[in-house]
Amino acid sequence: MARHINLPFDYRTTPLPSQPMQFQRGKGKVKTKKIQRKIRLKFKHIFFFFLLLGGIFYLIQRSYLFLISWDHLNVKRTEVLCSKPEGKGEIQQFFDGKKLGNILLLDIGQLQEALTDINWVKDVQIRKVFPSSLKIKIKERHPAAVLKKEEENLYLIDKEGVELEKIDSAEYAHLPLLIDSNNFEKDYNEKLEMAWECLGSLPPSEKEQIEALDLTDYGNVTVQLKETQTKLILGSDRFSQKFKHFQSFSDRLEPYGALEYVDLRIHDRLFFKPKKNNKNIPEKEVN
Repeated sequence: MARHINLPFDYRTTPLPSQPMQFQRGKGKVKTKKIQRKIRLKFKHIFFFFLLLGGIFYLIQRSYLFLISWDHLNVKRTEVLCSKPEGKGEIQQFFDGKKLGNILLLDIGQLQEALTDINWVKDVQIRKVFPSSLKIKIKERHPAAVLKKEEENLYLIDKEGVELEKIDSAEYAHLPLLIDSNNFEKDYNEKLEMAWECLGSLPPSEKEQIEALDLTDYGNVTVQLKETQTKLILGSDRFSQKFKHFQSFSDRLEPYGALEYVDLRIHDRLFFKPKKNNKNIPEKEVN
């Protein structure tokens, strides 16, 4: 018997459900071809480029030469900011009569070095204010003590030990006096550091009793008192505690009269020596 394997569409008993056709793009990126055009440089293009470049450099050069020779840019005014009135006048005198030239060519670093050579000037900040001014801010050094050197010569110094100026004996009597029989020829910075440490540890009431700090011996501070001229040998530490220790025994030391020195370097002990004009009293130890 003849059979039809592939029946015509009209004779299929179970028609397929009609589904709309959908377009889907592939998951991968579609590569597109870019059209590249080759630009061919001709001689006139190269010539024009170099001509333009040369013109730019020429204009820059001419502009630079004009600016550095323009009188309008010459420094004509200096403004000094300084809390020390006499110092401000000294800085202004430094610039009087000086031609600083064009502000663009002015070397600020060299000018700062010249100003810091002045003893009391610690730091200098210079700012150019166009077209023709300089703003100069001065940080001063402040006197911290009086240094005695070479017999009777007295010098003001700051915390860093920089000598500011030579002075008379009575001019800065409120500042501590630092002495060294060797004229501070050795270990200058170390001795000053110990002096600041000693003074910083003492309250104002005790500082007022001090006439001088003797730093002759390395690693040792000797304090000379104003009224009695007694020397307190304090060593290198615990300055305030040793000073109070001496004060607590001051009543017990009165019978011995004027003292040449009191040695407080040993903890909780003090050794003292009366002056030669007292009675024949040897060196004593007090616990």
